[in-house]
Amino acid sequence: MELAKLQDDTAAVPANVILEALTEEVGDPGVFDRFDHEPLASASIGQAHAASLAGTEVVVKVRRPGAVETVRADLEILQNLAVTAARHSEVARGYDVVGIAHDFSTTLLAELDYLTEAHNAERFAASFADDPRVQFPAVFWETTTSRVLTLQRVHGLKIDDVAALDVAGIDRRELAARATGVLCQMVFEDGFFHADPHPGNFFVAPDGSLAVIDFGMVGELDDALREHLIALLVPLLRGTRP
Repeated sequence: MELAKLQDDTAAVPANVILEALTEEVGDPGVFDRFDHEPLASASIGQAHAASLAGTEVVVKVRRPGAVETVRADLEILQNLAVTAARHSEVARGYDVVGIAHDFSTTLLAELDYLTEAHNAERFAASFADDPRVQFPAVFWETTTSRVLTLQRVHGLKIDDVAALDVAGIDRRELAARATGVLCQMVFEDGFFHADPHPGNFFVAPDGSLAVIDFGMVGELDDALREHLIALLVPLLRGTRP
């Protein structure tokens, strides 16, 4: 329960600060037909607001002021601690804590750039373009920068809201199979996967289709690693030893 609070439950940045950031990044915030001052969600890096752009419902994510500086300072502390641990602990060296800290830093710094997230969203959408059962929000590039991200708004039930899914008549077994299939395609076929697949990032439309959001954290696998993973997975599914 406590970890679930981390998904979208951080103290909100005041609306005037968000509007100032929008002005700096995209010019006049009046480009939006509507911009809700009350955020949809507020996280450690960014804050999301419902809005309307050229008659289309969108979600505008704005990076928190000072987020880059805070994250860089924290990561420097983490990396220094990792180096110290590796210097004094054989166990830490064995786990390559320095390498882990470096990879974590690279991933987190990438999340700070919303242009990267926008490109990730379009890459996922292209991969699933022929599958109507999976939806990815469109990017509105005219109001997207490294600090501001504007995406088509998706609606639906949270994938872990069991009671609501039952009321809506959604076949949960079929939904689970679909969600698993989406993740398997990302990992085993595309080698490009959503690396933060918690329930807050997956919604279920009334027709049972799956809508995916939040593309700041992704992973990539080369062909060799995918083949190794498949060689491990197939025997597990068959109940035999690899």
